Amino acid sequence: MAIAQKKSHKFNILRRHKDATVELTKLNREIALRMIALAHETGEVKPLIDAVNALRSSEKYYFQDTVQVDTARVQKKLGDVLLNIGKNEDDMSAIEAAIIAYRGAITIASMIGAQDLRLDARKSYALAMNYVGKGERTQTVSLMGAA
Repeated sequence: MAIAQKKSHKFNILRRHKDATVELTKLNREIALRMIALAHETGEVKPLIDAVNALRSSEKYYFQDTVQVDTARVQKKLGDVLLNIGKNEDDMSAIEAAIIAYRGAITIASMIGAQDLRLDARKSYALAMNYVGKGERTQTVSLMGAA
């Protein structure tokens, strides 16, 4: 009987841990949404970057059965907004934050099988990487001396 109680106790501890991490993920998402609202009110970029960081900090707690597609959509949209700000205002910190947001969206979309969102985020990620000079380069052929 003692073995059954130990297994039950261990299961309860694991369940409470998972519940706590789910709650932590929700709280970080709430912080991110509040930072987005603050950025909208103030017109500042820093709250958007803070929102990306809040979402990123909870990424290690995502589980396939608990992560929400809305979190990936929020990250993708944050990436889009930050990339546009970065390009229009020549703000590299905004573009770097966009890259982080896109990676988060790709991770979640891959985890839950949201292929359209994943492909869209990957395209945006590649665009952001190219903008900062970190994208894939294709080899070019020189035509010098071809004639």
